[in-house]
Order: sequence, then structure tokens, then C-alpha cells
Amino acid sequence: MSEVEEKNLEISQEELDKLPKDTVHCFPASKKQILKRRIITLIVAAIDAGLVGYLFAGGESPDALLWCVFGAIMLICVVVFIHTFVIAKYRVAMDYQKNEVALRYMFNKITIPFDSFDARDGAADRATQLLQNSTLGANMEKVDYLILDNVYEEVCYQTSSKDLATREDFDLLAKEAKLVSSVYKAKEKYDALNTDEDDSSKKDDSKDDSVDLVKAALKEEKQEKAEKAAEEAAEALNDAAEEAVEDVKEAVSAEEDGAKEE
Repeated sequence: MSEVEEKNLEISQEELDKLPKDTVHCFPASKKQILKRRIITLIVAAIDAGLVGYLFAGGESPDALLWCVFGAIMLICVVVFIHTFVIAKYRVAMDYQKNEVALRYMFNKITIPFDSFDARDGAADRATQLLQNSTLGANMEKVDYLILDNVYEEVCYQTSSKDLATREDFDLLAKEAKLVSSVYKAKEKYDALNTDEDDSSKKDDSKDDSVDLVKAALKEEKQEKAEKAAEEAAEALNDAAEEAVEDVKEAVSAEEDGAKEE
């Protein structure tokens, strides 16, 4: 990353002053959603307890497996019912004291530090989009989506205007979340870091390619020298063999001449 890029990604005090100070903005869940979950859990819990009572009234004692099933159903109902009171306080919160985003998701409290946080517009899943585009969805309420992301983790979270108490709450959350993202620039820093890693990897690959080329050239040169040495050795051997043959011929010729003289 160049010095100019690093300077552009620095967080200035002027930008930080755009954010609220020492406060927590809570955005509660939709009352309709809370009421619906409470009614469903109460009905399921009542049915679960009724089945247990029915078995006892009939003089039958549930076995261990049934006890586990009934107990698990009741436990889930209790947890979901309690969770409705938790999300009634807030489903998402912008905590400007701890500089983090807090959200309630699947009975867990998840926090995302501002310097790792990115917010952007989301979209409905494929099934919902098809329904909205059909004649059945013509009168459906328009729903907006907001993605709350920790850029350094593989998962991200999405909330929508139907998940929060009011449309105004959703709009305010979207505004504050995007402002925090623009001030802390977590996504830009993450992308710059990945770019540096890619450049470093490319340089390493290029260096490795250069080394391989040099090795190949040296190997080829060494092979050429070996072939040349072998050729020279073969020529020397051939010359030596020819000289030896000539010497033998001269010796034989000399012996024949001596025999003729005798």
C-alpha cells in the first residue's frame, strides 16, 4: 500500500466528530414479531404439557425417550419466550461508548467492533423476490434489507425493516451504520490488505519464475557443455583409434617388406 493510500485510509478527528459520543442507540424488534413468537411458544408449550398430562391421566408413564422429547420442546419454548423480552429491548444497538455494533441473533449477543464493521444494502432471498414479483406479492409491504458485516469473518448478518419496531428505526439504523462504515473504512482497509497480499504473492511467483528460468538456463548450459565434452572425447578417441590403425598398418607393411627382402 502506498503512502497516499495509507493517508486516505487514516481516520481523522473531523470524521470521528461526525459520530455520536458516549451513548447507545437501541433498535428494538418488531412488536408484531415479538407477539407472534410469544403466542406460538405458549401454544406449543401448552400442547406439550397437555400431552404429558394426557399420558399420566391414562395411567401411562412416558419412557425416557419421550421425557427427553417433551423436555426439549418445553426448553425451546421457554428460551424463545425469554428471548422475546431481550429483543424487545434491542434487536440491534449502535454502542458509541464501546465503539461496537451489538445484535441479537439466534439467542446470542454478537458484537462487531467499529474498525471491523461494514454496512451495506441487502436483498431478499430468491423465494421472496419471486413472490414479490408475482401477482400474489403485488400488495405486499415493501421491505428493505441491511447487511451488518464483520469484514474479517466469513459470516455476515442481515436485518430488515420488518424485523425492527418501525420503518423510522430501520432508516436511522441504516444511516448510522453506513456512517460508521464510511468513517472507520474497515472494508477499504480489508480490500487494501488483500491487494497487498495479492501483489506480494504475484511478486513471489514472479521471483520463483525467474529463479526457475535461471536454473533451467544453467541446466541447459551444463547439458550443452557435457554434450560438447562428450563429442570432443569421442573425436579424440576416434583420432586415437585411427592413429593406432595407421601404426598397425605401417608395422604390417614393414614386416611384409622385410619378408620380401629375405
